[in-house]
Amino acid sequence: MSGTLYDTEAPISGAKIMNMTSKSITSTDGTGHFEIYAKLHDTLVFSSLFHHTKQLVITKAHLEESQVVELKKILNELDEVDLKGPISVKEMNEKEETSRVNKQFKTDVEKNPHLYRRPNANSGPIDFMEIGRRVAKLFKRKTPKEEKMVETSLTAAHLDTLFKTDPFFNDTFLVLDLNITKDYKHLFFTYCETKDLSSFLLLPDNKIYLIDTFLEYSKDFRGILEASQK
Repeated sequence: MSGTLYDTEAPISGAKIMNMTSKSITSTDGTGHFEIYAKLHDTLVFSSLFHHTKQLVITKAHLEESQVVELKKILNELDEVDLKGPISVKEMNEKEETSRVNKQFKTDVEKNPHLYRRPNANSGPIDFMEIGRRVAKLFKRKTPKEEKMVETSLTAAHLDTLFKTDPFFNDTFLVLDLNITKDYKHLFFTYCETKDLSSFLLLPDNKIYLIDTFLEYSKDFRGILEASQK
């Protein structure tokens, strides 16, 4: 099968295309063009770091002529919010706001007196800069903390857990696709740990990149085993 991969603006270069049935993999060139072996009912997965992953089940029409495949860009989209009733803007009551801040300021002074008093006559002036910073904090609105995934390096333990819990990455994939026997499974995981793999590879949209990584490293690992046995 051949074709071109686009988004709404331009061809997508460097994207991964994997035949999940035959486990063959390729990538698009600078013009978004690709070619990959596929037969009827095979499943192709199109993946790019900046686009949503797309799956395509091969039909007869896909094999008869070159295809144009479109991926959607990953945008910073907000979840849909259901608004009921008119939106009104509440004006700030200056007296109430001043009273609120004064109360908070008084409480902060009581909790942290060392920041507001002069320790002794020779210690110099009161630190009004520090007072200003603390008062400014009282005016800041509290906002929910955004959940962020922290990037770490995958360890052998992480990979062991992955192959025990994931329906795709399992012992069958290890033996049939990576050609690594169960006896060498943990040694292979240790080898992968030395490669400093990013934990971002475990994200669902990066599955194809993780497969590609395992295929590459398993080949190198088997080469090392063969050389050590000579």
